[in-house]
Amino acid sequence: MNNASSRKECPRCGAELKGGEDKCPSCGRPMILGGADGQAVGPVEKPVNCPVCKLPIYKAKIAGREMLHCAECEGSAYPRDTLMKMQALEKKIIDISAEERDYRRPPFFEKREKPPFLICPFCGKKMAVKKLGQMQADMCTECKALWLDAGKEKHINDILGAYKMSIMNASGNSGGRRERR
Repeated sequence: MNNASSRKECPRCGAELKGGEDKCPSCGRPMILGGADGQAVGPVEKPVNCPVCKLPIYKAKIAGREMLHCAECEGSAYPRDTLMKMQALEKKIIDISAEERDYRRPPFFEKREKPPFLICPFCGKKMAVKKLGQMQADMCTECKALWLDAGKEKHINDILGAYKMSIMNASGNSGGRRERR
């Protein structure tokens, strides 16, 4: 039996999950128990709220890749993996879920102003405003997810190149060619 294929990892921090743990030993994220011998089989899925409106945010897809979209403020959140796999010339239309199409504004809801900083809907860490090309967007300081306010998703191709360069520069990879010896 290949032990590497049966290894479970926390989707938030990547720590190895062992049997019998009801939360990740590294970051504390609650886990579902139920595998063989009561092993952790994955994260507890709980509703995620929009970092701006604080209302539930829905799973959606763009160019066939997962992201989150708020029906109220129409902002959208993109995990790092989705952005790194996107190509600049791909058609990028947000495909919202049936659940989001059925969204109805809660009674007595008052539209909120954007808070001074956002909390990442993927990992729960603070996001910082970052200039990407000619646009500003909120980027998570931990998992590098990106939040785009309403209307900015139309400019994602302009943002994509600058985003990828900032990720590569942060990881120490300049993107240049290696010298041959």
